[in-house]
Amino acid sequence: MPPTTSLPLAQRGRHSPPALVDDAMREIFLRVPADDPKTLVRAAAVCTTWSRILSDVIFTREYRAFHGAPPMLGFLHNTHHERSWGRGRIKQHEEYLVSSFVSTASFRPPACHERRHWRVLDSRHGLVLFHTPKRDEDFVICDLVTYDRWRIDAAPECAEIIWSHQDEDHDDDDDDDEEEEEVEGVTWNAAVICAKDGCNHLYCHGGPFLVALVGSDEDQGITFASVYSSKTDEWSDMISIEEPNAIEMTGQIGVVGNKVYFQCECTQNVVEYNMGDEELSVIDPIFEDDNKDIQAIGLLGMEDGMLLFAAVLEPKLYLWSMEAGSNGAAAWAQRRVIELAPLLPSRALLDVSVVGFAEGVGLIFLNTEAGLYTIELNSGRSKEVHRATSFKRVMPYTSFYTRV
Repeated sequence: MPPTTSLPLAQRGRHSPPALVDDAMREIFLRVPADDPKTLVRAAAVCTTWSRILSDVIFTREYRAFHGAPPMLGFLHNTHHERSWGRGRIKQHEEYLVSSFVSTASFRPPACHERRHWRVLDSRHGLVLFHTPKRDEDFVICDLVTYDRWRIDAAPECAEIIWSHQDEDHDDDDDDDEEEEEVEGVTWNAAVICAKDGCNHLYCHGGPFLVALVGSDEDQGITFASVYSSKTDEWSDMISIEEPNAIEMTGQIGVVGNKVYFQCECTQNVVEYNMGDEELSVIDPIFEDDNKDIQAIGLLGMEDGMLLFAAVLEPKLYLWSMEAGSNGAAAWAQRRVIELAPLLPSRALLDVSVVGFAEGVGLIFLNTEAGLYTIELNSGRSKEVHRATSFKRVMPYTSFYTRV
């Protein structure tokens, strides 16, 4: 839309529309879809008047309030790679991990690029948590919009767990690095959470934040947890319970208030970590459903303050919800059944798995034989977002992109 110029009445003509005033332009800009930040960026470059409107702190606050939940700008995922070099007896082989960002909006944030040897663990409240075993620090928190970074060293207890599962690969120019021996029976996962007081999570840039780490040691027969606070730059004392529950290292994570929920391996159990009360407990869900063929039911995330679980029994997607905070055994109510046949191509129905969920916008990610698809819970619309068919877990990135 070109800028409006003020012309004398004689030059505008009798039937020319009046010049748009700033208030009218603000109302127009407010209605630009939140997942189309490129339009706002282009509008800001048109003239100083529009740039002033769009960069105004009050306007950005009104824009976020007008649209509600932050839009999904894209998603992150991890992929395994390998390479070989040399010949004969000196031939070497390397396996490594690469974290990537896939844009689903009209604008790709500049901080979104592939990161070799960085494993993305979680994405929430505009922040991304990476495990970085090849760097001096253990974790990196990155804001993909502002490009702010925070480097975190693990507490001694955490480091002992984390480095036991360090990738056994190393760079060809870093041959002197010692390879850590993997410890059998130790699994862990971690989540990042905004820690701003009274935050509505519409604009969480700049911190502070928490990092919750939960793990399991089958040999010791314990499940343990600790939380890092960016306010104090310290980890809490490790707490544990005498109940081994192998944590799914690629499992989905749910956050409700100051409680974090981690999926367990090979079971439907969920570990609840209450960071405020420093308590650990295990939820043993009992899914009430007439269809006994449903086996792989997994944690999906949080929606409307409820924990959301999902399972696929072709060609249907089953969803359950439970009020967060229940300890021990809990009864779950079936929430919804979605017929996939009208939403996906026939080839996609051959093998479907749930690999992600965008909280706040209600988008479920399905990996299929025909590519990666999303399904909107509210509208039931489906969309192909990637042609690859090998996604194990995707972590949506949601944030307002209101920087000019």
